[in-house]
Amino acid sequence: MKLAVQTRRAVEADVPALIDLAQRSWLSGNCEMAPIEAVRDWITDDFESTRYPEIWHKVTVAEHGSRILGLTSTDGREVADLWVHPSFQRRGIGSILLRVAEEEIQLAGHHTARLCYTEYNVAAPRFYRTHGYTKAGRSPETLPCGIVRDVVVMEKKLNS
Repeated sequence: MKLAVQTRRAVEADVPALIDLAQRSWLSGNCEMAPIEAVRDWITDDFESTRYPEIWHKVTVAEHGSRILGLTSTDGREVADLWVHPSFQRRGIGSILLRVAEEEIQLAGHHTARLCYTEYNVAAPRFYRTHGYTKAGRSPETLPCGIVRDVVVMEKKLNS
């Protein structure tokens, strides 16, 4: 069931919700395939707790009522973040946020959008292909635990 959602720029008071949302979404999207050592590294790193207090002003959220259900941010031509709360996935929220990110990328003067995901996120390739992204490459990334995982790069030409 699709929800009526609104998008807006995040405010500093949203930071705890942004962190929680990104962490829940990462776990939901990656833990099915990620080796336990990689999950432990992610937990130890606690990347989201340092990232979102620094970039909240660049984040767009999707909300229903006063509840934040998803978020996105861009960096140049890259969709840097795209997370939807696991309980609200497959309801069109990710598609709305991806369009917002692509519009921001175009407004910044770029004609191609780029994004990355790890090989552990099994739902990502289909979602992005459905939205016109094609695989542009892979690059290995060595985790602190020594595991090497592939980071997949996808790109999409944006309409001028």
